[in-house]
Amino acid sequence: MKLSSRRSPYLVAAGVLSILFGLTGAWSQTARTIKIVVPYPAGGTADILARILGEQISRTEGVTLLTENRPGASAVIGTEAVSRAAPDGSTLLITSTAFLIAPHLTKVNYDPLTSFEPICQLVSAPIIVVVNSGSPYRTFADWLNAARAKPGSLTLASIPGGLSRIAFEMLKRAANVDIAFIPYAGDAPAVNALLGGHVTAVFLPYSGVAAQLKAGKLLALASA
Repeated sequence: MKLSSRRSPYLVAAGVLSILFGLTGAWSQTARTIKIVVPYPAGGTADILARILGEQISRTEGVTLLTENRPGASAVIGTEAVSRAAPDGSTLLITSTAFLIAPHLTKVNYDPLTSFEPICQLVSAPIIVVVNSGSPYRTFADWLNAARAKPGSLTLASIPGGLSRIAFEMLKRAANVDIAFIPYAGDAPAVNALLGGHVTAVFLPYSGVAAQLKAGKLLALASA
């Protein structure tokens, strides 16, 4: 079942004025070591992207790319760290829709429109509602019916401050259900909570749950 056509994009941004003429041109004039800041824990979608990107660019461009995870506060901690970095192209940020949404939900010490220089959109992935394969819910309708039968008893884990939280609130209103939102700093902690039986479902990008889906440990109920 598709909830909507929304997808979760992951973006790359750098400190203001850092990359004005494209990646290769900027790096040729900067230090040979580039730091990629990921404002989420290791093991999640953004972290995997950063490490793949770093490996490929290091091999083709002759520069060293280091990945640094700075999770917390709906990606604000890592994002603020990059906003304070020297604007010389040596510090990059890989982020998601939380980059633009979080400043509307909490106080931040940066302006997403002026404190960074955008480079490119890396990927766009569907967001998946997933349950433990051992749960009694076989379809999305099963899950919603259970939520209606026992309001407030079901829980859904995801990353706060981004598109998934907005989509979750829209779902609650459209389906007229009472489901508790449980925030986690990244994909991996949320998936571990689901596997451990601490939450009823997760709402994450496909890449964050793909391995467990293929292994049969989790079951996808819907995509957005």
